[in-house]
Formats: sequence, C-alpha cells, structure tokens
Amino acid sequence: MAAPKIGFVTCIHPYYDLPEVRKHCDAAIAGLERAGCEVVAPRIAETAGDAAEIAAQLKTSGVDLALLFFCTWVAEDITLTLAREIGELPLLLWGLPYLDQDVPMPSPISGLTASGSNIRRLGKPFVHLVGQVTSGKVQSVVRSARVAAVVQKLRQARFGLVGAPCPGMIDVTCDEAELARALGVTAVHLELDALMAAASRTSAEEAMRLAAELAAQVPRMEAVTAEVVAENLRLYVGMKQLVERHHLDAYCVRCWPELRSQIDLTVCLTHCRMSEDGITGACEIDLPALVTTYLLSQLAGAPAFSFDITGFLEEEGAIQFAHCGAANAALAGDPKKAALRRHMRTGKGVTLEFGFREGTVTLAKLLLPDGGRMRLFVARGQVIPTGERVRGSVATVRPEPSAAVFLDKMLREGVEHHVALVYGDWTRELSRLCEFTGLEPLMP
Repeated sequence: MAAPKIGFVTCIHPYYDLPEVRKHCDAAIAGLERAGCEVVAPRIAETAGDAAEIAAQLKTSGVDLALLFFCTWVAEDITLTLAREIGELPLLLWGLPYLDQDVPMPSPISGLTASGSNIRRLGKPFVHLVGQVTSGKVQSVVRSARVAAVVQKLRQARFGLVGAPCPGMIDVTCDEAELARALGVTAVHLELDALMAAASRTSAEEAMRLAAELAAQVPRMEAVTAEVVAENLRLYVGMKQLVERHHLDAYCVRCWPELRSQIDLTVCLTHCRMSEDGITGACEIDLPALVTTYLLSQLAGAPAFSFDITGFLEEEGAIQFAHCGAANAALAGDPKKAALRRHMRTGKGVTLEFGFREGTVTLAKLLLPDGGRMRLFVARGQVIPTGERVRGSVATVRPEPSAAVFLDKMLREGVEHHVALVYGDWTRELSRLCEFTGLEPLMP
C-alpha cells in the first residue's frame, strides 16, 4: 500500500502562543514522516475563515486523513468549520492529555471534548486518540491513515455488476442509493451479453496461450482438456476488456443459469485470473459481498475471496466455507494439489479447486442496508487443513469465539450467506473503518 498522506492541523486558541505547542507539533510531524507518511501542515487557523481555507487546501492536496492535533483549548467555531468544510474526508482528533499538568489552563482535553461533542452533533464521524507523542501513538495514527486511504479508495471505486441477480437470491439485492449514501459506492450495470460479446472476439490463439500459462501454473488437470480451459478463459479476456473500458475496480457476474446451463461455461477461471491482476471479483451479483471483498483486499494488500457457508463441522469446532472453484491460486494450502476440474455438481465449465492454506484470517460481510442503518459483520479465525477429497475453493475455519457462536450470531442478525475472507488479523482496522464511515460493527 502507498504511504498515506496526512493533513496535520494544529488546534490551539489564537490567544495562546506557547513554545510548548510548537515542540509537540514538531515531534508529531517528525514521527509521522519517519513512519513513512507524507504530511501536509497548513498554518494555524485564527478565524473560521482561515479554517475554511485550510479545509480547501487539504482537499486539493489529496490527503487521505485530516488530523486535528489539540494542544490547547480552541475557538470551537474554527474546529466546527474545519469538520464541516472537509466534507467526507476521514477525520481523526488527537488530543494531548495536558499541556502543563501543574497549570491546567489552557487544556487540550477541553478543546478535544468540546470540539468532539460539537462535531458529533454535526453528524460527522471521526476517530479519536489521547496521549503524548510516542512511537505507539504515532503508529496508531499511521494505521488510521491507512484505513482512511482505503475509505477514500472505496468512495472513488467503480463496481461492475454484469447481469441481474441470480434467480431467487433476494439476500444479494440491495438499495444501491442507500449504499451510495453510506459509503460512496458507485455501481456500474452491464449486460451479460456485453461480456459474452467481448469474450467471443477473443482469438483461438490468445485463448490457447492463456490456457498454456494456466497449465504451467496448475499442471494437475482432471477430466478437462487444454481446449476446454481455453474456451472458458475467453470469459477472462472479455471481462478484462469490460474492466478497462468501464474503469472498474471490482466486478461480479451473473454466473447462472445462463453460463452454467445454456453455454456450458463457468466464470470461475475469470475470477482466479482477475484476482491475480489485482481486480476483485465475486459471484452471483452480490454487491455488498463484492464491496466487502474489495475492502478486505485493499486493507491487506492481498487477495480476498467470498464464500458460501457450506458446513458446520461440530467435532472440529469449525465452519466450512466454499465456492465452486474461483479463488486466487496464491491462497492454496499446497499449490501442487490444486487442480483444474469440471464443476463439482453440473460437470460444466472449468473450476480451479484447492483447500486454503492454514493461518489467521479475518471474516467479514457488509450487511444489506436496513432503514438507513449499515452494519459490518466481522470475526477473526484460524484456517485449519481441509480434507483432500473436498471439492471447490474451500477454507475450513475455526472462528472466534467458536463455530457455534459464529453461526448463531449470523442467524440471529440476518447476516447474508456470502462471507468474505482475507489472511491476517484486520479486525482492528475494520473497527476503525466503521468509525470513519458510521458503519455499525457487529461481532460474534
């Protein structure tokens, strides 16, 4: 991930021109720069008019995060103007615990609490931090800035929906306007025929070249030929063209019934290859699942994948997550055991099948909008080995605090059936993302 860019705004009352203020500010800016951040530090605002100019400077500078650094009490019209004028730019309030413990006034905590109260009433979400300038506090700001950068990417991202939702899957349909209001998500609707037309223009030579590349990467082929693999990879070429033409950052495809039942193709290899290209894909026109998978991938700087929940393995204390066979090959527990096969049930198309590697993972799902309320389901877990005979893209996970509690929480809260996974513990970052965006975190 690129180094985050922080707008550092010193917050003091204009009446107090104290040398201690500059010392603390210099230390904070230097610490952030040593941690790899780019820092934009405007002049100190003395009026609300100055604050409006500073907010404009931050927006035109392309910062990922606005940081208000409280060193004394402040004139509250200044901080209110800053919060109002920065618009959707993520906001962090950092207050020193005191400027001089023996001389209580002017107090940075007074400035922090008064401004925080006013900004909350303004309806602007923010995160907060209290403490002296230490390496730990600086790292906390850096983590927040990285999350803020992902929030900014989300608000600029374009999510392609190729085709209509699959029949009967009402738990993937959502009010896109509500999703856009909450997160700035832009949905781009495309016809399935557009994908098929783009795929049909792929030359036989290019398709066979791509099949040979995949065969070199995954040499285990069962009941499929290079020609069948090549035919399915035409969809990858077509999807790549649509992504480039419509400037998409992520996409999902109506993969059945038309492709599976009428054309004898699957879009699974397309998802595998597009993930390798850095473009997130998801199954069955599930926009909230696609957004979740995109968020996890951007936070981790690594491929993420969304599954169905396919088994409750009580004796193992685990949940089986699986989909047909569409995950990035880099997620395989043992790449030598990955295999290209026909679909496990229909015998159609081509899938890439393997069990996921062991390790700590984060599970998440952005829930469908509910009367203006947006929630994000988040859990941590451990992937354990998956049996060699299990078909599809499969992760066997022991979620925290337990598989039973995880499943019970999903059912009680109405969490929809596609859940995204990424390696690493990103629960702290997702909690911060919720604070920046106003999402309500939901954990087992």
